Amino acid sequence: MEEKNAMTIEQLLAGMTAKMGREPETMVLLSKINESAVFEHVANQQFAMSGSQIPPKYKLLINLAASAAMGAEKCIGNYTNMALRSGISKEEVVEALLLARFVKASSVMSASTDALRMLANSDK
Repeated sequence: MEEKNAMTIEQLLAGMTAKMGREPETMVLLSKINESAVFEHVANQQFAMSGSQIPPKYKLLINLAASAAMGAEKCIGNYTNMALRSGISKEEVVEALLLARFVKASSVMSASTDALRMLANSDK
């Protein structure tokens, strides 16, 4: 038996637009192909954000930094917009991006450990 959603896809997308301050283009496009995937996405986001140990401000900054480290441009824009709309300063956003840059750069070195070992042990 198929579960009935409490709201329409239009209501869900309108809520996302209000939260982000702009239309969630990717979700709008996905909704034209598979509405249930958009509902699932929102349910996953709500679950991920539902914990009480990390304050919402930090959750947004973590999401922003993770998106930046992954190179997810639309997510970076969405989380930046949500951060600013929720009172997070431009300076805090930039600091989160700088942390993401450091982690991303560090992962390059970490992934190169075998190559560095080979170079360090080479006689050439």
